[in-house]
Order: sequence, then structure tokens, then C-alpha cells
Amino acid sequence: MQKIALIATVFNEGDAVFPWAKSLRAQTRRPDEFVIVDGGSTDGTPERLRQAFSHGDFPMPRIIIEKCNIARGRNLAFKNTTADIVASIDAGSVATERWLEKVVEPLFEQPDVHAVGGWRPLRLENEFQKRIGRYCCFPRDRWPVGAMCDPSGGNIAFRRHAFEAAGGFPEWLTFAGEDFLFNATMNRIGFPIYYQPDALTLWEGRSNWRSYAVMVRRYGYGLGEMQVFPKNYWAWMLTTLVPPLILFSKNPLRDAWLRWLRNANSVWGWFTGRIFGHRPPPGWEFVDGYWFGPGAMAVMRAREKK
Repeated sequence: MQKIALIATVFNEGDAVFPWAKSLRAQTRRPDEFVIVDGGSTDGTPERLRQAFSHGDFPMPRIIIEKCNIARGRNLAFKNTTADIVASIDAGSVATERWLEKVVEPLFEQPDVHAVGGWRPLRLENEFQKRIGRYCCFPRDRWPVGAMCDPSGGNIAFRRHAFEAAGGFPEWLTFAGEDFLFNATMNRIGFPIYYQPDALTLWEGRSNWRSYAVMVRRYGYGLGEMQVFPKNYWAWMLTTLVPPLILFSKNPLRDAWLRWLRNANSVWGWFTGRIFGHRPPPGWEFVDGYWFGPGAMAVMRAREKK
């Protein structure tokens, strides 16, 4: 049977390490390899990780410490595995006990499936999280089972050759958006990501409006660096400058202030990223509204010749 590797990135996770580790130790399926990249934590996260996995039969993780962004961390973790099937999860989330089993299941049962994405709703622990849940996470029925999807990089599994063909996660992005561009690349080069909603992890999310504003600003920054969805952000710019325009949207009175906060900070991030953010390395090409790396472009051209 093919081996499974589990990879994760962490940064200043604090005590959130322990419930995360507990959920992994309860998994019905064990990985053969487990690699964690710590992006330079200053709060003792590596020590907490070693403590959290010091008992039980779950593999002790190999912990690599390197100051880096999430994309670099995920790629580095991947490069330090050898398994043919690799699953990725984010620290700070909680995996349901059959998560790993379910996220790799289609890869074992269907040879033509090369990547699988799970469902990652928000953990609703306070009233604020209940409000932002509808704006942060897609509903379970967003896509039919098996359809092409756009999952979080913290709830995905893929075959080694597919990940390598896509070129991994784009490390040139500053803060966020690496999973969005990775997914777009996978779907474009012939490895559509199979939607498996039974592969369920719960995301901690943000607990107050300040941290939520920072999060959506960083998301916007990454999308601005990618130069995607300009029409959306110009529309959000209008609602930011003229707030009453929100009343012309769907469900106009529901959480209007929260949507204005999201729009304003997303717009701030998008235009800042568009103007001041990083640009792709040489060899990247902008095709049909997305940036693709040299390896992905080579795969796309080879497919076009067939």
C-alpha cells in the first residue's frame, strides 16, 4: 500500500497546539511520515509540539525551524517527505477523527484522482465567529461530492507527481493566497481537486473584529499581488466610500457593519498588494487572469499539443 505523509506549518500557536495534537492522535488512520515546519515561533511552539506528541502511537513529527511564509513552509515540509501521497493540515484547526482517512480515500480508490480537498468550516465559539462564519467559509454543499473545488491549503491531499507538476505553493506571495493560486494551477494543468466534504477540519478563525480585519486585509493583499478579481474590489471600493450602497446588496440589513469592515479592509489590502506587493519571479506568465509558473506552463503547453 502507498505510504502517506502528513505536513503542517506552525507559527506562535501557543496552547492551541494541544487540542490540535489531540485531534491528530485520535485519527483512525496514521500517517507514515509527519513533518512540521515552524516559521520562527518565539513562544515555545516547537517545545509544545514535542510535548503534545510525546505519548500515544501517533508518529512523532520531524520539526524543521525556518523563518518563512506559509507557502515556503508547506513546500519545505513536502520536500522532506518521501511518500507518494501527502496530506496538509493547518495548526490551530481541529481534525475530526476520520479526517485523514477521508481526505486520502479517493486517492486510494480512484487512480484518476490526483488531489482531494476537504471541508473546513469555522469553529463557532462566540457570537462574533457565528457572524463571520458565513463570510469566511463556504457551505458544505458549495460543490457536489467529487466536483472540482477550491479548498484551503490546510485541508488537502495530493499525489506527489501532481504537486511537483504544479510547482508547489507560490512562495513569492507575501502573506496569503498561496492555496488559492496553487488550486488554480492544479485545476488548470489537469489535476482537478476532488471535493470530499467528509474530510472535515474545524478552523479556529478570528474571535474579534480587530483580528478579523487584519486577516481579510492580508487575504486582500495576496489577491492584489496576484492581480485577480479587480472588478470585485472596485465594487467593494464603492461600498467602502459610499456605505449606503451596501443596502442594494443581497440581504442588505444583515451584518451591514461587518460587511463594510470586510470590504474596507479587503480593499485596503488588495490595492496595497497590487501597488507595493511582490511580483512573480522571471518565467511566470499571466494567462486567463491567473499567474502560472514555468513548470505549470510547460505542462499546459504539452497538453495543448496533444
